[in-house]
Amino acid sequence: MAPVVNILHGTDWWTDCDDIAALRVLCRAHRAGKIRLLGVGIDSVMEYSAPSVSAFTENEGVRVPIGIDRSAIRDGSGCKYQKVLAEYPHFVRSNDECDEAWRLYRKTLARLDGKADITEVGFPQIIMQLLKSEPDEYSPLTGEELVREKVGRIWLMAGQWDRSPGKEYNLTAYPACCEAGDYLCGHAPVPLVFLGFEVGLNVITGNELADGDLLKTAFAAHGSPNGRHSWDPMLVTAAVTGDFEAAGYSAVYGTAHVDPATGENTFTPGDGAHCYLVKKHPDGFYSDMINALIASE
Repeated sequence: MAPVVNILHGTDWWTDCDDIAALRVLCRAHRAGKIRLLGVGIDSVMEYSAPSVSAFTENEGVRVPIGIDRSAIRDGSGCKYQKVLAEYPHFVRSNDECDEAWRLYRKTLARLDGKADITEVGFPQIIMQLLKSEPDEYSPLTGEELVREKVGRIWLMAGQWDRSPGKEYNLTAYPACCEAGDYLCGHAPVPLVFLGFEVGLNVITGNELADGDLLKTAFAAHGSPNGRHSWDPMLVTAAVTGDFEAAGYSAVYGTAHVDPATGENTFTPGDGAHCYLVKKHPDGFYSDMINALIASE
């Protein structure tokens, strides 16, 4: 039997709804005993951010700690699904109840017996904040030392790797994204696994959900009642599987680079600690896989 994977998950939970499908994949894997979802960090914060994540995980039968990045306050007027989700029962009533996400990550890793992977389907600054953190009441280790000791891999839905330079929203949207992408490439003491824009662009999922399913309700509120591109659920499915081949990918290894000013990404193939994923199968293979994982119960 495959070992249970511990996962800390980061999400912007804002501009797109594939974040919600990804969280369902993780919650279902948690309930099935394939992973332990240790916490969720929100890296783009609006009024209903934590309550809506809490409502969705509660609906999925999973209760996990939630952290937020208070430096990443956004205008939430365009994110209709957050308010819709927050109308459902939730255990976190407001963002004020949440730890700073990087502190939640530090506390969780310090107390963890074993290692965890970090998945990030939004902006990468929480991981940068973790890496830059100093010793505290949770651990005498610096952030880099703690990550080296307690993290296996960092999985990022970020970048565009089928061209050079590539340009993708999670690394280019704000100066903090550009800075964080550059910092992770230069300072992360564990392997980085990237799933790029090109991988999920033509894989549509969430188009087979049943009426009354909260995920379908959220997709419709986003404006995607017929499904959405699958960047985020593809990334977390690969992380849950833990094996590139079994998840349907090959990997190109080398060293990733992110321009700290523009967020554009490049890659130097070779003997490096970074890799990006390449699909081995037609798009329908991944659509069927994801749709099966997020199917209405």
